[in-house]
Amino acid sequence: MRNLPLMITLVSAVGFGCGASSPHGTAGTGTQINGKGDSVADGGDDPPLIFGDGGAGNMDQNCGGMEFTLDRVAPNLFLVVDRSGSMSDPANLFQLPWVAKWDSLKTTLSSITTTYNSKIRFGLSMFPDPAKSSTDDCAPGTVELACAANTGGQVMTKINAADPDGSTPTAITLDNVRTQGGLNDATRGNYVVLVTDGEPNCDDTDVVTRINKLYNATPSVKTFVIGFGDAFSSDPTALNSWAVAGHTDRAGSTKYYQSNNQQDLQTALDTIAGSIGSCTFHLGSQAPDPSQLYVWEGTTAVPADATNGYTYDNAGPTLVLHGTSCDAVKGDMGAKVSVIYGCPSPPIN
Repeated sequence: MRNLPLMITLVSAVGFGCGASSPHGTAGTGTQINGKGDSVADGGDDPPLIFGDGGAGNMDQNCGGMEFTLDRVAPNLFLVVDRSGSMSDPANLFQLPWVAKWDSLKTTLSSITTTYNSKIRFGLSMFPDPAKSSTDDCAPGTVELACAANTGGQVMTKINAADPDGSTPTAITLDNVRTQGGLNDATRGNYVVLVTDGEPNCDDTDVVTRINKLYNATPSVKTFVIGFGDAFSSDPTALNSWAVAGHTDRAGSTKYYQSNNQQDLQTALDTIAGSIGSCTFHLGSQAPDPSQLYVWEGTTAVPADATNGYTYDNAGPTLVLHGTSCDAVKGDMGAKVSVIYGCPSPPIN
């Protein structure tokens, strides 16, 4: 699951079909090979190769080819982190040595942002506002970092510079995230993760309305909810309602992610990160004839179908997996997807 970008390969028979020889030279971003699968320059007799997420494999030796790769579109994931005074308490009162929830959170976020730095666009808000909480316990969190590429290190610089203090102004913090967090990019998935150890206790406590506003925004933003600490002082019914409003509710009676210790928190964040993988891919160049695309998940053919297959936009150029085809790769970041141009044979690993 841990490799978010999937390499998707197109093997192209540009200007000719299976069984014909290719012209000399190069086209697009790939290298032309002749009808026997050899590089035109080397004159050898090796079978042709395609390159997918799992490496190279043989394909129909009567098909020439050109290799392309795709970049998987990284999602936005905005971290909304509770740094109220109770985060200095241990997550588990019965587990020695005691470790403050804030310290466990820092360790876990360091792992997550390092692992997914190139694969997820992180943003950050902490509440109450670290710049104001010494004089205003209920200062709502501001956007410390809007979602952008390769921000994992910046997230940790901000987290490591902060300490627990103040109260829990969750609701208004989410307003700031919605309006300033960089979650308005319709070309990618947009998500919030709310990590908190207690109920909101400032003037405005209507978190459900804020999460509904996020979900009803354009583009829609889903909110994951994590309750941290085995002595969690919030109402589980309230947290369940937040997860339902965020359209991330889990099966069973506990709809949110309850994390009683650091390992639980790590598992929750890993699970969330692994569930938001994009099903949109940018091609390195256009397919000469989109009707000649053949898409495979492993050895399973993916149909050209906007419901449970793929769609291709030559203007992007982009390829999008839908429905069950998307589900098959969204939760498995190591899944192999191949796209072959001009030859209907599946890749041979």
